[in-house]
Amino acid sequence: MKLVRKTYPRYFVYNERPVVLLETPGGGLDCLAADPRTGAFVRAMRYIGELDFNRDADIDELSFEEFVAAVEMYRARKGLGEGTVSALYETMRGLEETAQESGRRPTPEEEALIRSLSTRTSPLFDASLRERGLTPTPQPTPAEMRVARLFDSVDASGAPVVRRQPVPGEERERLLRYLERAPIVLAARGHDTDVLDPGRRAEVPMTYHTDGTWIWPGAVAYYLRVHGVPPEPDLAGFARGNGFEVPEVDEDARREAVATINRRADAT
Repeated sequence: MKLVRKTYPRYFVYNERPVVLLETPGGGLDCLAADPRTGAFVRAMRYIGELDFNRDADIDELSFEEFVAAVEMYRARKGLGEGTVSALYETMRGLEETAQESGRRPTPEEEALIRSLSTRTSPLFDASLRERGLTPTPQPTPAEMRVARLFDSVDASGAPVVRRQPVPGEERERLLRYLERAPIVLAARGHDTDVLDPGRRAEVPMTYHTDGTWIWPGAVAYYLRVHGVPPEPDLAGFARGNGFEVPEVDEDARREAVATINRRADAT
């Protein structure tokens, strides 16, 4: 199965329960789900596996705007909220119940009204959660892509220094394929000099690749293949977590990768 890389957070409804996948700074995943008792979002790591492997569950991936409406409808069904929010939730619940009693889905007009009401209830309910120290609906603020370093540092003579565990032999070729087959987002003509063996023919690729979460120079794969230099452990771990299958990287992610590279270049 080809993995599809989406910008995090990713928003789902799992058997009517709102669930969010979040990216951690190290490139891993965290998972939050709406609490039926409070309407707040609480950690629920079990859904990471459930979203991938439970073929019997009713799972929908939503845009953020669709997710907000789903969260507010979920809170309405649970009878949450006070005052104005409670009254609006009652209206939303009534629209849904009327459709169910008629044996039909809500009409486009009813769905539009529910979405409109949800844009009013969401900020009010989330504000009340913050006041109580609880987690509101996670907003679509993706973590910045990480750029892998070739080496850890340089010594007094300027020679590269690497302090990393070797790549296990059984993973080496799979990791190389991952690094080399990920989309190229920037490329320069020609090749660079091998800094570990300057006498070699210049064959170091002057490219940048991305999997939508990490960005790395094409030289990362070169130095692993030619000199056995391991990539950054977090990059290797992320590739391993993907089963060494490169996710599909959409155009937004590619543009963000280029922007990240350019920002780093401007800062140096």
